[in-house]
Amino acid sequence: MQNFPEILKYTLPALIVMVTAWVMIHYYFNSFKREQNREFLLQDRKKILPLRLQAYERLTLFLERITVDSLVVREQESGLTSREFHQRLLIMVRAEFEHNLSQQIYISTEAWEVVRNAKEATLNIINSAAMQVNPDGEALELSKKILEIQAESENSPSQVALGFLKKETQKMFGA
Repeated sequence: MQNFPEILKYTLPALIVMVTAWVMIHYYFNSFKREQNREFLLQDRKKILPLRLQAYERLTLFLERITVDSLVVREQESGLTSREFHQRLLIMVRAEFEHNLSQQIYISTEAWEVVRNAKEATLNIINSAAMQVNPDGEALELSKKILEIQAESENSPSQVALGFLKKETQKMFGA
């Protein structure tokens, strides 16, 4: 038992040195890991930012293409009945939307919801106008009714969505 204080005199400092070394090594590896993660996120952000901007650009183009006045003028063709024109407009809006479905992974959930709502509101305007005209009448009659309904509302669904996308894009740059 007399050797116990002697052993303690040598082992206690060694134990303290070992614990201190372990803490310092642990701290070093954690800070190294944090630095690697920070570097990885920075590199990742450099790759993702152009893809996100491209998604906002494509969705902006989509929203511009489904704006009812643009859609009506672009798809108008002589000789179509209201029913045929109605179907053509619905097909065009849905096709444009489906063409841009993949963009949702690059934008926020809220932004995607706003884009989807704009598409649905545009379809509702087209359907509402179609119910108010003679299906066998001229497509021009449906065009006028669609533009009338749109003119009654303050903002077009596409303009509301575009405003949201612009604000969200500005947030990415801290503006």
